[in-house]
Amino acid sequence: VVSCFSSVSSGINAEYGEHSIVSSYTDTSTVQQLNMVIVNVLYFVLGCSLLVVTATCKSDELKSELVVSMTKTTLLVDQLLTEQLEKYEALTSDMAEAIARITQLEEKVAAAEAAQAATVAKLNVLPALESRLTELAERQEELQQNQGSWPTGSYCIFSNGDCPAGFTRYAGHIRAFDTYDYSETYIKPVRFGDSFFGCHGPCGRHTSWDAEMYITTCCK
Repeated sequence: VVSCFSSVSSGINAEYGEHSIVSSYTDTSTVQQLNMVIVNVLYFVLGCSLLVVTATCKSDELKSELVVSMTKTTLLVDQLLTEQLEKYEALTSDMAEAIARITQLEEKVAAAEAAQAATVAKLNVLPALESRLTELAERQEELQQNQGSWPTGSYCIFSNGDCPAGFTRYAGHIRAFDTYDYSETYIKPVRFGDSFFGCHGPCGRHTSWDAEMYITTCCK
């Protein structure tokens, strides 16, 4: 409005000279001068009205442009938000899948560590097993070398025929000794090799001397 007033006032002063708005108020002696003042005022009002209409039209255009711009901006923001949401959902899905795979890997690692621990435990036993196997192999070799021979030392074995080489035969017996009874509860006949336990004669014939014993050994 101020710009409008300044522009119109400058135009009127330029066109009417001394019959401007200011001079009209200073010289009011004639009707012509009054008419000129009215014309000046009408020009002023008309100019301001045109400027207001122009400004209003421009304001509507600006409003329309602003609405269009805001609409485009809103659509762009919605699109960006949608894209970011899709990226976030994809990232969340990838993270869940990654966590599941990490869990599987941890389980596999735990199983592998358990298997490794069991293997290490077995490996720790191997030296003892190897030592035992070595001893058994040496013993087997010794037995194979001494096959058919008797262990060293002094001992006796029950005889069953001729004594082996290096052994001496010894035989002894007890005959006709008394027992409480001649039944199998007290006398059970048995023969092992050249040795014998049993009744003295037919069981029950001799009531006072029921049993006899023969022992034959080979000693070295």
